[in-house]
Amino acid sequence: MTIKKKLYKLIFLFGLTLTSSLICQTTLFGQKIEYKHYTNLTNKFSFDIPKTWKIYYSKKQESIICIPTNPKEKEEYEDCLEGIIFRLEIYKSGLDSTLLNENYYKVDNDYYTTDRIHDSVKTKPIKGKTWKGIYHNNVCGISCKENGFHAGAGECEFLYFSNGSTTVCINTNGQAFDDKILETIIRTFRFIKS
Repeated sequence: MTIKKKLYKLIFLFGLTLTSSLICQTTLFGQKIEYKHYTNLTNKFSFDIPKTWKIYYSKKQESIICIPTNPKEKEEYEDCLEGIIFRLEIYKSGLDSTLLNENYYKVDNDYYTTDRIHDSVKTKPIKGKTWKGIYHNNVCGISCKENGFHAGAGECEFLYFSNGSTTVCINTNGQAFDDKILETIIRTFRFIKS
């Protein structure tokens, strides 16, 4: 076999191995995610989160936060994300008034906001059986313990769910959700009828 043929064979095998490895990792990661149901009885809503996450009220943060509980995720979120996956904000108002009070603006039926880079970030409408809302992904700042503040290094996702009288916001703390987790949160979010 010539050197040229050997080289082509190695490139092919390396590409095949790399592709197989990526497919296996994606499949394995997807299979590993197990969910549990989070219910907020006070404000009457619920949604699913990975079993390795915990939602609670933090006196230090003065808000409801979600944190990882397994060592690998804790390490991942510790340095630049304050150990927080997302914050949970609850507003006793409808979607429109909540968003306008939170500095969004409306053009026709679309809501817009700004981030660290863009003056005009268009949100996407989302809806479920008991709610309507919006989603957007912003460039945001993060503070790392080792090397300080980075103005545009974060990826903050915002999810707003509203039943007309209560609006719930889930806001990631600088790292976007895995696509399957994002899809699960949106798909399982419910307002509980009294």
